[in-house]
Amino acid sequence: MASIVFGVGASHSPLLAIKPDQWGLRAQDDRRNPGHFFRGRKLSFDELVSLRKDEPFNAKLTLDSMKEQDRRNQEHVDLLGRKIREAKLDVLVIFGDDQHEILLADNNPAFLVFTGEQIPFMPTSKERFEHMTPAIRLADWARTPGEAMMLKGAPNLGRHVVSSVVRDGFDVSVSEKVLPKPGGEDGLGHAFGFFWHRMLNDLKDLPDMATLPIFINTFFPPNQPTARRVLEFGRAVGHAIRSWKKGARVGIAASGGFSHFVIDEELDKRLIDAIAMRDDATITSEPETNYQSGTSEIKNWIAAMGATEGTGLEFKLIDYIPCYRSEAGTGNAMAFALWS
Repeated sequence: MASIVFGVGASHSPLLAIKPDQWGLRAQDDRRNPGHFFRGRKLSFDELVSLRKDEPFNAKLTLDSMKEQDRRNQEHVDLLGRKIREAKLDVLVIFGDDQHEILLADNNPAFLVFTGEQIPFMPTSKERFEHMTPAIRLADWARTPGEAMMLKGAPNLGRHVVSSVVRDGFDVSVSEKVLPKPGGEDGLGHAFGFFWHRMLNDLKDLPDMATLPIFINTFFPPNQPTARRVLEFGRAVGHAIRSWKKGARVGIAASGGFSHFVIDEELDKRLIDAIAMRDDATITSEPETNYQSGTSEIKNWIAAMGATEGTGLEFKLIDYIPCYRSEAGTGNAMAFALWS
C-alpha cells in the first residue's frame, strides 16, 4: 500500500520573486483595487488606511525591514525545496487553486483532480504577459519554466483517488489535458508552477518523481467549498492515497497563503495554531467571510492537514513572516511548514 511520508506548506506570493525595493509596485496594485476583503468586510484602500491607522506598519515598511524579511523568505523556500528532494518521493500531491489560468468562467469546479499522464508546464503567453501589472510581470519567472515542457503526472494514483473520494460522497471533476482557450494559459498555473520551478528547478534532479495536482476553488464564488468541506475532502484524499495498492512514497503539499491581500496576523495565528493542533472546531467555525480573496488559499493547507491525518506526521511551523507593503496593511503573510 502507498504511504504518506511527508508534507509541506509554502506561500507562493509574487513578493517571493521580486526584490524588496520592488514590493512597492504591488502596493500600487493594491491602491487600484476597489475592494479588499478584511475581517468579513470589503473595503477600499483608503478605508483600510483609516481603519488601521493606529497599527504600527511604518517600522515594517522600511527597506531594511523588507530586506530582512526577504532573506528569511528565500532561505525557507530553498529549505523546503531541499526537504522535498530528501524525502525521495514517488509522487508529490499538490493542493492548489487556479486563478482563472486554465479554469475560466466557462467551467470552474469546486474540486478537480488532474489525471494526465503528462502535465503541461509552459511559459506565460505573450498576450497574457502583456496584460499583467509590472509587479506580476517581474515575478512571473518564479512560477513558469524558461521553455515549454511536460512533467510526469500520476494518472493511476489520480484515477484511484477520484474513484475513492466519489465513494466517500465527493463529486469531483477530472481533467487529463489542458485545452488552450482565449484568456487562459497553456499549462497549469501559479500554485503548482511555483513548486515546480522556484522550489524544485523544473524537477531536473527529480526525473522519477510524479506530481498529482488537485485543484480547490478557494477563490471564486459562488461554488467555493467551505472550510469544513475542504477538511473532509483532504481526509478523503489521504484515505484514498493510503488505500492505493502500490508501495509508493507519497508527499502532500499545500500551496499558497497565508492572509493576503490584506494581512491579518490574528487570523493567521489562530488558524496556524489550529492546523498544528488539528483543531477542527476552530477551523470550521471561522466565518467563511474570512476565507476570501488571497486568504482563501489557507484552505489548501486545511486540505493538507486532512490528508496527513492518521499518518503519524506532525506539523512543524518553520516560520511565519507578515510582509507588509503599504500603510493600509496590505501585503502577504508568508508561512512555511512541514509535516514530518
